[in-house]
Amino acid sequence: MSIWNPDLTTRMGAESAADMGGLGCFVYAGLCVLSMVISGGVVGYTSPDGILLLSVIGAQAVLSVITGFRMRASKGAYWGAATFTVMVLELIGKLISMAIGAGMIISVILLIVVFQGVRGAFALRRGDRFEDEEAEAFE
Repeated sequence: MSIWNPDLTTRMGAESAADMGGLGCFVYAGLCVLSMVISGGVVGYTSPDGILLLSVIGAQAVLSVITGFRMRASKGAYWGAATFTVMVLELIGKLISMAIGAGMIISVILLIVVFQGVRGAFALRRGDRFEDEEAEAFE
């Protein structure tokens, strides 16, 4: 399956896109945990700034894990939209702070994967008849 253009006209394509989006959410959660470890070491785990930073990044990780499980269950369209919004805001923050590098490339790729997963979850949520289901009726 292509992450750039998933086939959302079939149930299998939509489920595959949602699964891929769930996997992207899990990778994003892992990056959030890594960011917590690195940021906590730099800012300090017990300082007020460090506690605030770690709680915000922890909330991102929890949101992403919940979204990953929901999308892997072929649900979670609204959870996915919330995670996508958080990822876009983080990407805007990286652009504003001029933190352009490998992290930016990984963030953009994960953003695309989660976006396609959200599209797949919304296609499954609509409950439209997919092409493969229509073909089964005539077999």
